[in-house]
Amino acid sequence: MALLFERFQTDGINALSYLVGDDAVGVAAVFDPRADVDCYLQLACEKQVKITHIFETHNHVDFASGARELCARVKSAKIFLSHEGGARYDFDHEAIKDGDIFTFGSVLVIVRHTPGHTPEHVAYLLSEKNHPAAPWGVLTGDSLCIGSVGHSSHLVNGQGRKLVQQQFHTLCDFYRKLNDNVIVYPAHGSCLSCSGAIDQRLCSTIGYEWRFNPFLHFYDVTRFTDFFLASIEEGSGN
Repeated sequence: MALLFERFQTDGINALSYLVGDDAVGVAAVFDPRADVDCYLQLACEKQVKITHIFETHNHVDFASGARELCARVKSAKIFLSHEGGARYDFDHEAIKDGDIFTFGSVLVIVRHTPGHTPEHVAYLLSEKNHPAAPWGVLTGDSLCIGSVGHSSHLVNGQGRKLVQQQFHTLCDFYRKLNDNVIVYPAHGSCLSCSGAIDQRLCSTIGYEWRFNPFLHFYDVTRFTDFFLASIEEGSGN
């Protein structure tokens, strides 16, 4: 196995993006690219890999995505976007859905629908090709942060409470079923898009989050929803 895994941190908004691939076969994918895409191009050149896929976890409202810019500069790449939750887009891309699988040499990427932060939100499980049922990492976007979860306060069209309930089921029905040793790679470090105070660490594990993340300590959707909405109000100063 020749895993290539690199995290990129954007100062100011503390957004996190990732390049994942296999340098033995010379292919890679970029997840949630930032607007300044030179960092991905430089690393791909250094590692002699071709960027073939550009994935987003969700529609970003807190920073400008670099997906279209990266696609324009890398002729070998296509953009892959979730159509879950009825999402639609007005530019060229490939639709993805829950359960889709992509292979990058020895690296397996599995799409999982994780609504709550947004309706179309997806996460990406990372596994070795020879062990597809034993993921070692998960790119969580804003569905699970370090010490918190991404909130939905920017959606004021009546979907808010529904999305919070979806967030609860994402945590319980997806993340709870992952092994404790699976590494959590979110799309943000400490930021305003997350509910409550979150940790300064840039990665964690599922087991650590279940132990210390307060949003994962609820087994009742009503109590979770009340806690979630209260954390948003507290964070906004209302």
